[in-house]
Amino acid sequence: MIQPLRTLHRRAFVTLTLALPAILLIGLGARHARPVSGARPTGEPVGMYVVRASSNLWQKHLIQSRFYSRPDRPQDIYLVLQPTQTLNEADLLIYWVTNTPQGNVLPVDSQLVGPFTPGTAFLLPLEEKRAGQLVLFSPAHQIVFDTARVEKLP
Repeated sequence: MIQPLRTLHRRAFVTLTLALPAILLIGLGARHARPVSGARPTGEPVGMYVVRASSNLWQKHLIQSRFYSRPDRPQDIYLVLQPTQTLNEADLLIYWVTNTPQGNVLPVDSQLVGPFTPGTAFLLPLEEKRAGQLVLFSPAHQIVFDTARVEKLP
């Protein structure tokens, strides 16, 4: 009665012994290359010009904010953020909102811009309204980390 179960378990463990390392190696080979820690873009993104730059937009932290546009698509506005100090919050997300967040709750109309990565250009989801707020939100702690009021973009 127990011998067939032992045979089944032995076959399962031999199969797992071969399959798990193969899955691990395939997964390591398929992941995306990570940028080098010191290789952050500096200056303007290629082919773009500065529309507006400010270092005092954010309420709680010093973050250099630059808004860029392209000559061929002036209606598209890109955002590049460079904090002066390392922000000690994990997995921050950038949101664009037209209403002011109340407490630590994101407004219903908030639109995800992308994960916070210093030096990366993000396309802002602007349609007709060119004014609003940028919100750094921490999904891990469910808090609004910081906000920046953007009065008017060209």
